Amino acid sequence: MRWADRLLGLWLGLAIVLQALLLAAEAPMSRTQLVQYFTGAICIMLLVIYLWRSRLYLNSHIDMLLIMLASGGLGMQLGMAMPAGMAHMPHVVDWWRMCAWMFALGLAPAIVFSRCLRTARRNGYLLWALLIDSSAMLVGMWASTYLGSMHGDSTMMSRHFTMLGGMMLGMIVGMWIRSALLFARTSELEKVHETERRMTNA
Repeated sequence: MRWADRLLGLWLGLAIVLQALLLAAEAPMSRTQLVQYFTGAICIMLLVIYLWRSRLYLNSHIDMLLIMLASGGLGMQLGMAMPAGMAHMPHVVDWWRMCAWMFALGLAPAIVFSRCLRTARRNGYLLWALLIDSSAMLVGMWASTYLGSMHGDSTMMSRHFTMLGGMMLGMIVGMWIRSALLFARTSELEKVHETERRMTNA
């Protein structure tokens, strides 16, 4: 799976660039602003790729955070950029469409490639981990939408960054809650696995 990890790292960098391109298309900027904007986007892209390649030296949660920031953020943006839904309840339709794209491009690869979710799958509590993380992400996004509406700033760029920040903050809180709730179960399972390994080696 080493080649797949490398490809995913390149995809995460590309997803950052695609987000920047989509946002630039919606925001009128001068030539100087565009140069500064894309310079910053390239720096973020390189940072994401570097962190992905160095993730084994970092906390296991960094995998999911990077995947959701880059690939999940792109999915969120694609969902936001689509035409508005039907006349009745358009905000609800648009909201869940955006979330569906975010989960498809972000959460799906995170289940396969992030170490924390692989551990959850191996220890039998993957569904609980996904429920906690997804709920926390949605709460963070809802809170960021509420705060954005209070300030009245409705440009595509501001909405995307606010929503992305709410998603990331919600996910960090969800990971903390997950670690606190499932720590005892994880410790017990690790002891069982250690005992099984000792019996096998004996």
